[in-house]
Amino acid sequence: MKFNELVENVKAWSIAKGLDKAEPIKQMQKLSEEWGELNQAKAKSNPEQLKDSIGDVLVVLIILSQQLNFEDINKLVNANFYEDKNKISVASTDKMLLIGTINIGHIANALATEATRDKALFQRMIIERSIVHLAYTLDAIAARENTSTIECFELAWNEIKGRTG
Repeated sequence: MKFNELVENVKAWSIAKGLDKAEPIKQMQKLSEEWGELNQAKAKSNPEQLKDSIGDVLVVLIILSQQLNFEDINKLVNANFYEDKNKISVASTDKMLLIGTINIGHIANALATEATRDKALFQRMIIERSIVHLAYTLDAIAARENTSTIECFELAWNEIKGRTG
């Protein structure tokens, strides 16, 4: 399945479940949970959990982007930069996980800060850019760990698509 098809599937699934209208802070908690599972997978050298976690983080980022009414969600989360293994980041997976944590912190900070209208626009920009950076980080981690974001994303989609409730 193509990446943009998976994004559209997750968006439709989210709408059907009413998740697209839920509070972004709850989705942030889910993002923290899934990111923690990704870190745990790396720490415990569990490649299957690592793949599952990368896909789960993408699902959460898509739903968070829906909740914040971002325009082109596919463009935000579709890094797919590291198809060429020669482009893999020189940073270790452990360092990339730290970089991702920083981006999650930027998102959390922007969501937690009360803002005037002008500042709110700036915060939305920070969240958008942080989602993009997080998608690139996930792609780099996937490549470093001998998988791909599309493989991980498809794995996550196949796991959630039949869920009820």
